[in-house]
Amino acid sequence: MYRLLGLAVLAVNLLTAASAAEPPLQSLARERVGGGHGVFVRAEDGTVLAALNSARPYHPASVTKVATTLAFLSRLRPDRRFRTKVLTAGAVAGGTLHGDLVVQAEGDPYFLFENAFLVLIGLRERGIRRVNGAVRVEGPFFFDWTPDSDGRRLRRTWTGRLGARSWPVVTRALSPGKPLTLEDYTLRFGRRVARGQSPRRVLVAHASPPLLRHLKDFNSHSNDIFHEFSYRIGGPETVQRILRASVRGVPQSSIVIDNAAGDGRTNQLSPRAAVAMFEALERTLDRRGLSFSDVLPVAGVDAGTLEDRLAAPRYRGAVAGKSGTVRILRISTLAGVAYTRKFGRTFFAVMTRGVPLWVARERQNAFLRGLLDAGGARPLRTGEAAPPAFMQARLETPR
Repeated sequence: MYRLLGLAVLAVNLLTAASAAEPPLQSLARERVGGGHGVFVRAEDGTVLAALNSARPYHPASVTKVATTLAFLSRLRPDRRFRTKVLTAGAVAGGTLHGDLVVQAEGDPYFLFENAFLVLIGLRERGIRRVNGAVRVEGPFFFDWTPDSDGRRLRRTWTGRLGARSWPVVTRALSPGKPLTLEDYTLRFGRRVARGQSPRRVLVAHASPPLLRHLKDFNSHSNDIFHEFSYRIGGPETVQRILRASVRGVPQSSIVIDNAAGDGRTNQLSPRAAVAMFEALERTLDRRGLSFSDVLPVAGVDAGTLEDRLAAPRYRGAVAGKSGTVRILRISTLAGVAYTRKFGRTFFAVMTRGVPLWVARERQNAFLRGLLDAGGARPLRTGEAAPPAFMQARLETPR
C-alpha cells in the first residue's frame, strides 16, 4: 500500500516537474495552432516562450522577403536610388526630336505609370513634342511591375494610349488647383531616322524613391517583383548566403532560398531560423538607425497584407512582421515581432501547412492574440501615412 502510494506521489511530482519545465506559452501554441505545426517564440531577454517543431523546416512563403530585405540593407544604403535615364543623340528643332529616345535603365522595380508621366512632363519641359525616331531600352527595365525590354508599353503611355487614369493623380500632386490635360503633353512619333553615332546626352534623369520605400511597400503588399529586384545584389544565392552568415544559433542547412520573394518550391526555414532572421534584421536596422516599422508592415495600421489582421483596438499596432502564403501547397506563415510590456520585444514564427488557408490564418491570429494578452500589448506609435511613392521619386538635372 505504502509502496503504491509512493509511486503515485512520484508520478505526480514528475508530471508537475515536466509541466513546470514547459515554456510559458507552450500550451497556448498547442491549443491555438496545433501540435503538427511549427511555432517558436522568444522574449526580449532570450526566454523561449513556445517551441513546437521549432527545428523542423517549413516553406516560409513570402516571409522569405524578410531575408531579401536583410540582404539589401547589408549591401546598399537605405537612401539608395535607382536611376532611369532618357538619352538621345538627335537634335531638337521646332519641338521635334530628330533621333531615338534611349531609355537607359538600371533595374528600378518601382517605375510605374506615375513615374512615366513625370518623365513625360520633363521631356515636354525640354521642348519636345514630337519624336522622329523610336524608343529603345538599354539595361533591365521594369515598367508597372512588368519587364518592358522593347519599350513598347512605355511608348504607348507617352502617346496617351495606356495608363491615362494615373495622369490626374500626378498632376493634382504636382499642380494642385491647376488642371493639366494629358493631350497637351503626349508625344507624337513620326518616321524613324537612322541612328547616329554622335555622343548622346541625357534629356531626363529619373531617380526612384529611396530603397527604404521599396522595402516597406514590397513587404507591405508582398510584391513578388522582389525576386527580380534581388538580382541588383546578386539574386537568391546572395540572399541565402547573407542570411546564413547573419543568423545565430541555427544550422545553416535549415535555410534554403531559391526564390527571393518566396515563390519557389524548395525554399525552407525552420521556425527557429525564422526568429533568428528577424533578430539579425533588427541588428542590421539598429546599425542604420532604423526600426522594424521602417521596412515591415505594422498589423492593423499599414495598408497591405496585414491591414486587417490584429486590427482590434487592443492589438492594433502591436505587431510588425510578414505573412506568407503558397496556396497550391496549402502553406501559410506569419512571423515578426510583437511588442509587449511583460516580455518586451517578442520574436515569433508560426508556420502551418496542410490546412485550409483561412483556418491557418485564424490559428495564427488566435495565437498572436493570446501572446499579446499574456504579455500585455504595447502598440507602436504610428505617424501619418506616407505620400504616394512617385512623390518620393525625383527628376535630376542632366549631367
